[in-house]
Amino acid sequence: MIEVNLHPDRGRSRRGAKRGLPISLPASFPKLGGGGGGGRDIWSTLAIVLPALVLLVVGWLWFSQRSERSELEARLGAAVEDSTRVADLRSLSDSLTAREARVGRRLELVRSLDDGRFVWPHLLDEIGRAVPSYTWLTSLRQNASEPQLQVQVDGLAANPLAITEFVRNLQDSPYVGEVRILGSQQELVENVAAQAFKLMVVYEAPPPRGIETSPPAGGS
Repeated sequence: MIEVNLHPDRGRSRRGAKRGLPISLPASFPKLGGGGGGGRDIWSTLAIVLPALVLLVVGWLWFSQRSERSELEARLGAAVEDSTRVADLRSLSDSLTAREARVGRRLELVRSLDDGRFVWPHLLDEIGRAVPSYTWLTSLRQNASEPQLQVQVDGLAANPLAITEFVRNLQDSPYVGEVRILGSQQELVENVAAQAFKLMVVYEAPPPRGIETSPPAGGS
């Protein structure tokens, strides 16, 4: 006789019972928050907590980076201000250095002019002081300029001894470095015999001590 099983589960239960396999499963999985239908499982909780944590971390990173950026921008601004201030100070220093150099050159020029301002008055005063008795000067000519100032002195003397005395007096002057006799000859001046002479007087800068730098008496 052929039997038809219209209940497959029943047949499997019987075969499973015969093979020794369990025939019952747990009714439900464990739930978070205790038993009952109102609790949430762990996956639902993680799905809510993880996005919140991610938002917190992202927000903290954003605020920290923004704070660090603000600090860096403040430092950069201070560095730019310091650099600008240093550049201005350096430009001012260069300007002052250039101005000091210009003033130094002008002072040197004024000093050189001031040093040579009384050369001619002193030299003429020394020549006039050195002229002995019975000696007359007829002309003075500059043959060379400073610093090797040379003056040609022409004159008349009563005799050769007066010329020798004139040369000796010039050599004693601190403003005269050398005296050369260019020539000497006898001439008649208004029917009177006289000795004509030509001298070359070379100027020499006097020593700084013991020399009066003010104009000679009667000068301006």
